[in-house]
Amino acid sequence: MGIALGIIGFLAAIAGIVLLIIALVRKRGWGVARSVALLAAGGIMFVVGVVMTPSPESVSPGIPSETLPTPEAPPPSEIGKSRFNPVPFGSSLTYGDQRVTVLSSQRLTQIGTGWLADTSKEGHIYLVVKLKIDFLGDPSKIHHLYEWDFDVVGDSGYVYKYEWLVDTDTPLKGGDFYGGATASGDLPYEISQDETNMVLVWHCGLASDRFLEIP
Repeated sequence: MGIALGIIGFLAAIAGIVLLIIALVRKRGWGVARSVALLAAGGIMFVVGVVMTPSPESVSPGIPSETLPTPEAPPPSEIGKSRFNPVPFGSSLTYGDQRVTVLSSQRLTQIGTGWLADTSKEGHIYLVVKLKIDFLGDPSKIHHLYEWDFDVVGDSGYVYKYEWLVDTDTPLKGGDFYGGATASGDLPYEISQDETNMVLVWHCGLASDRFLEIP
């Protein structure tokens, strides 16, 4: 509405100017008066049209928060393949003929007592992870378990290795196991006391790692 009124006013003002010039050239007083009136009316219509025309609205790019898509849960086949998407605590991870379960964890400044006690370095603590490994393969075949197949990593991204010189009362012992056997016990790691969101790294195959959440 405002745009149309402004255009009509603009055209009327132009017509008024043309008629005014013609009236002045021909020296017709009545023509001058009419031309001035038309010019004034056109000018008023043009101003009113401009005022009524809405200004363009500024819109920032992006999606309103209420319409943002919710993140989809990763497919089950991808769980455990990244340290950012570990197998949740309380669940087990099977790879090949072995099934690994994180049973519990403790944070200690000292392991053992007396002259056999092991005390962590300043700024560090011991993270003791209790695991259970089930060997699911052929009962007539031997499977190998190595303690150094398991590391831990936290938010810092630094990978901590198994402390083979430190033992708890119930250590996890590597060795040979026939299918159907179960091994369980503790693996100690000396980590920074500021580490959070610890994850077990299982080197379960050639260039294959799997990840389990540590509580």
